[in-house]
Amino acid sequence: MFKVRIIISAALLLLIGQVGAGTGNTALPEPLTLSDALALSSNEYPDNLVARSRLQAARASKDMIEADSGLQTRLEGRLRWVEPSSRALYPDRDDHRVALLASKRLYDFGQSSASIAAADATLSSQQWLLQDQQSRHRIDIMQAFFDVILADLAYARDNELMAIAFVRFDRAQDRNRLEQIPDVDLLEAENTYFRARSIRYASDVKRRAARSRLANLLNHPGELPTNLVRPELIVLGRELPDIEQVQQQAVHSNPALQALRQQVESAHQKLKSVRARNKPTIDLELEAADYSRDIRSSDKYRAGLVFAMPLSTSGAIDAEIARQQSLLTETRAELHKAEMEVRQQVLELWQQLYITRAQRDEAAVFTDFRDAALDKDRGLYELDVAADLGDSLALFSAALYQTAKADFDHALAWARLDAIMGKQVGVHENQSEALKK
Repeated sequence: MFKVRIIISAALLLLIGQVGAGTGNTALPEPLTLSDALALSSNEYPDNLVARSRLQAARASKDMIEADSGLQTRLEGRLRWVEPSSRALYPDRDDHRVALLASKRLYDFGQSSASIAAADATLSSQQWLLQDQQSRHRIDIMQAFFDVILADLAYARDNELMAIAFVRFDRAQDRNRLEQIPDVDLLEAENTYFRARSIRYASDVKRRAARSRLANLLNHPGELPTNLVRPELIVLGRELPDIEQVQQQAVHSNPALQALRQQVESAHQKLKSVRARNKPTIDLELEAADYSRDIRSSDKYRAGLVFAMPLSTSGAIDAEIARQQSLLTETRAELHKAEMEVRQQVLELWQQLYITRAQRDEAAVFTDFRDAALDKDRGLYELDVAADLGDSLALFSAALYQTAKADFDHALAWARLDAIMGKQVGVHENQSEALKK
């Protein structure tokens, strides 16, 4: 009976990644590699759409400001009937008019140019934020992809532990019937089995939940990927860089910091634009018109320079200047705080890489040890020296999980560090080797 359970357990190991019937999806590549998943990171995922729509809104706002400072033209028409005075030289009642008018701001002491510069800085800020969003989305996909593989490995481990607990409970029942062990020992074995069964059920549920999270991040809700290829991660061989160098590059190139710097520039230019409202403006106005009544005031053409100087705005401009100044101060403070946070994040990720590198070494040795122990116990079992493989298969499954988790944690730390430094978050995967395996 135990040999049958061993065969079933081995089959479950071979079926790692399989979920309930009907959860496969032909829309996603089969099997799904990490490269395939990351290729979908630029899709219409809601967060990506929001970032792109904000970029489009910033571009439209800049176009509107530039249009306001350009040449403005309009066509005016008037239909009017009048009752002329008895002394009027022209007794006609028709007093219609059609006119083409054009105006252009010639000079406003930098108000328009500052507004355009502010809009341009805002547009640049949204471009940096879009890059930051795309990097974070790629990292989320990597995390979800790794979580699916880890969930499958955890299920295989917990399934083996449940099988072992069941065999020991079954043997305890036989020995209890023969009065070789007391009831309390039987209850202990039964409790161990049901606890292992609960853990195994929970692991099975987590497999589907992990696939659902990955499907959502790939913008394929409900289309749960069935088979995932464990990646051969080239990034695992990278050497740790100098911490000070990484911090300097991160502070200089981090997309979120670049966006904040552009926001500071935008706030500065808006302040300049508001201050220029206290200064005069000079506009060019042109007009060409035709009239149904030919009277002395009916000028066919007009051209003029209009000079306007604000005298009093009841403190409105001063209040706006104070508001923009406070926004500039706030944005500068946010930038300074963000720079300190980036330095801290780089330090923590660098330390995490240091730790995960040691964890990978530990996991590799543990896996070699459990593999050798499994071979030893399998030999004893085949020679009928041992009644079963004991905990060896479950411990080997646990070693596989530990190795995978250490590798994935190390790869994710590198990906987050690349994102903070403003680099492209790549897959760094030997896909051909992964597919062979």
